[in-house]
Amino acid sequence: MSNVCIVCGGRHSEEVYAGILRCSDCGYIFADLNLDQKEFERLYTSDYFNGEEYSDYVSDENVLQKNFSARLDVLMRYVDTSRHQRLLEIGCAYGFFLKQASHKFKEVIGVDVTEEGVNYARSKFGLNAIRTDLLEWDFDGAPINVACMWDTIEHLRSPDLYLEKISDQMTSGGLLAVTTGDIDSLVAKVRGRRWRLIHPPTHAHYFSRRSLERLLNKFGFDVVHAEYCGFSRSIGNIAYNLLVLRWKVPFLYSLLARTGLLQKTFYTNFFDIVFMIARRR
Repeated sequence: MSNVCIVCGGRHSEEVYAGILRCSDCGYIFADLNLDQKEFERLYTSDYFNGEEYSDYVSDENVLQKNFSARLDVLMRYVDTSRHQRLLEIGCAYGFFLKQASHKFKEVIGVDVTEEGVNYARSKFGLNAIRTDLLEWDFDGAPINVACMWDTIEHLRSPDLYLEKISDQMTSGGLLAVTTGDIDSLVAKVRGRRWRLIHPPTHAHYFSRRSLERLLNKFGFDVVHAEYCGFSRSIGNIAYNLLVLRWKVPFLYSLLARTGLLQKTFYTNFFDIVFMIARRR
C-alpha cells in the first residue's frame, strides 16, 4: 500500500495502535500493510465466508436480506427511475443485494473477487455477477448510473483508485452508496484497538464521516445523505465470532447450536456504521 494518504495526499503518518497508522495532516486512519493486489484477493476465498469471518454466509441469507432491503429502501428515495437504470455493486459476494435490486432497476451487475460467491449468484439467482477486480473491468463498455459498496470500501487495497474509476464511468447525477465503519464514533473511541471493526488485513481502511466525505468529494461526489445505520444480526454469527474466533471456545458454540437459538435474529445500532449516498457532479 502507498505511503501517500489517499484522502489528502499527505506523506507523514503516526502510529495510533500497533500496525494502525493515522495521517498526520488529515487524520485518516489505515492499516500498515504491505500486500499486493493478488495477496488481497487471496484473503477472500470461500474460507472467508465459511469459517474465517462468517460461520456460514449462505445460511445467514435471511438476516442479510433484511439489511439489504433497508439499504435499498433508503437508496430508492434518491433514485430517478427514468435516469438511474444501470446499477453496479462492487463486492457483490453471493448476490443477496443484487437479487433485491434486480426488481428495481433495468439492469444490475455485480463484481467480486470471490469465485464461490460469484458462481452462487449466477447459478442460484441468475444474476450478472462477474469474478473480477473492478480496476481490471471495462464496465461492459457502458456508463453506470448507480454504484453500491456495502461494507466493501474498507476491504480494498486502494479505495481511491476504485472511486476514481467509478467516477470516470458514471454519468453526471449518478449515485454512489457506501457503508463502512466510523472510526470517530463513540463506540470506536471507547473500544480503541478492541473495536470490533479493527482487524487487519481484511479491514485495511478506517474512515470517519469527515474523511469519507472528503474522499468522495475529491472524486466529484457530493454527499446528499448520511446516517448511522443499524443491522439485523443472527445469534449464530455473533456467537461464532465471539466463541470461536475471539475466545477460542468452539465447544460452547456447539452447545449453543443444540438449543436452536442460532437462527434467531435481532436488530442493533451502535451508531458506528455510516451510510452515505453521494451524487456525481
